[in-house]
Amino acid sequence: MDRDTVLRMVRHFLSPVVTKAVAASVVGCALLVLPTQARAQDPAPAATPAPAMAGALGQGFGEQGQFVISGEMNAGFTKVNHAGWVFSVKPAADYFIVPNISIGAALGFAIGNDDQKGFEVGARAGYNLNVTENIGVWPIVGISYNKVSAPNNNGFSSTYGNLYLPILYHIVPHVFAGIGPFYNLKIAGDGDHSYGFRSTVGGWF
Repeated sequence: MDRDTVLRMVRHFLSPVVTKAVAASVVGCALLVLPTQARAQDPAPAATPAPAMAGALGQGFGEQGQFVISGEMNAGFTKVNHAGWVFSVKPAADYFIVPNISIGAALGFAIGNDDQKGFEVGARAGYNLNVTENIGVWPIVGISYNKVSAPNNNGFSSTYGNLYLPILYHIVPHVFAGIGPFYNLKIAGDGDHSYGFRSTVGGWF
């Protein structure tokens, strides 16, 4: 058998093997490339929003859009020789129109010496200052109308300018308690100036 015949037989035998090897290599490369392209085309997952920061000042109190419901109680004295006393309960509602600045309204009921009974309605504004995670100050100024009834037609009505400086303790998020001094300055009417300490308990959402 001559040399040319042997070479033709070898090429004839190897041709299917080489073809299959080349085909296998092409398919393998395609399988490696396609998943990579698919992963590259997949949209990136949305970023997970960061959780609210723990330990925020004032437990987050005073942010824009918050509603605050509170109830205030106080025992106080009239200006003249500390002669009279009064005990009052004043539920209030406030709204933070921008961060730390609130507006609101209050409705009060009171009893005093000599069987006096009082009714109060007022508007107010406040500025919140968070000092630590649990401690804050919420000064409130306002104006109120107060009508007092007493035996023997000795009732009267007055208009007051109000100042209240509560120090708040934020027990847990959305719940607080506080205490601070207040002063009611008579603007018009027959009443007297009054002052004392007032406590408050409230919540916000």
